[in-house]
Amino acid sequence: MCRFASLLFAVMIFATPALGEEWPAEARMQMDAAGARLKTATTTAERVSALREIEAIAQAHPDAPDARLTAILIGEKATMEAGPGVMLDALGELATSGQITDTETLAGIAGPLLGVVAEMQENHTLLPSVAIELDAAIQKLDAVNKRAGLPGVAEAISQASGDPKLGAAVTGALGKIATIAKRAMENPDLAALDRKATKEWIDDVVSIGPPIPAFAVNQAGYMMYRDLVAWDNEMFGESTKALNLVADAIETGHFDQDAYNKIHDRLEELKKGPWDSDTAKDILKSLCKSIPIAGAWCDDAFKLAQKLMTPADCSTITCDCEHVGGGLMRGPLMVTCKIQEQDLILQCQSAKVVTGSCDAGASGPGANF
Repeated sequence: MCRFASLLFAVMIFATPALGEEWPAEARMQMDAAGARLKTATTTAERVSALREIEAIAQAHPDAPDARLTAILIGEKATMEAGPGVMLDALGELATSGQITDTETLAGIAGPLLGVVAEMQENHTLLPSVAIELDAAIQKLDAVNKRAGLPGVAEAISQASGDPKLGAAVTGALGKIATIAKRAMENPDLAALDRKATKEWIDDVVSIGPPIPAFAVNQAGYMMYRDLVAWDNEMFGESTKALNLVADAIETGHFDQDAYNKIHDRLEELKKGPWDSDTAKDILKSLCKSIPIAGAWCDDAFKLAQKLMTPADCSTITCDCEHVGGGLMRGPLMVTCKIQEQDLILQCQSAKVVTGSCDAGASGPGANF
């Protein structure tokens, strides 16, 4: 249970005055620079790169005010934005090839899947019951690889990339998962600790714990944690299904399109993140106020989640095409602007949310998406 308690404890204490060292001047500069890149990022890859950099800076200064909470939340946010897409791309490779017969293909498909698992595992939200299933899927894949004359996944990643450190990192993460699974199987109470039981446990912890003054409602802190645990373990569950899909494709030479479709659809849903709009708004607002070093860019860290969760007023969408600059290129840029503006409006009308944005180089200063 200590793995779950560590994250809950971080969430609960962030409201208390921070103790320990101040942020070094160099770290502040690094954080500001990464935050600036996050504010101007226009692609998922750019956003995730900036988020991971912020996470790394915070991890490098664990005694600085709010550093541990910042690392946990920003790291989780990076996984939320990138994880489902990475898994979908990897499974798309499997769907295209239909089978896996060589080391490079194995590494290109299983490697990203396990990379996402490793990142989520670092946040200490893996439930024991889910760890058992995930560990079984990993063992099954390695056993199937051996029968097919393929290397284990970690070795395949090292061979294909030429970087032994990548394989070692995956091996380390898999070892931790195996340890959690072993301990859970040795303890029937832990093995039975599914999402429902975990939520009940968190309720008990919060009910006997101290208040959380930074939240308008004490309940918000553990609601965030509960939702985060549920989301992570949905992702762990889809990872388990994906690894089994890979193993079956290797063993049978047949790609299960129906299983793939179900995983695909669920991952598309998980792209939206773990929080409903009301909970997310309240919590993110509290976080931004409570972590001073993140104040300048904290809203941007969660911008995508807000767009996905908040219905858009389609009538207000504008890329301000009338005020596009560009000199001689103004005409073509205006055409581009009008096209993208119409795309956003149509997306809004059909999906009720807008996840795209106006191109910074082909929009006016009054653009609101």
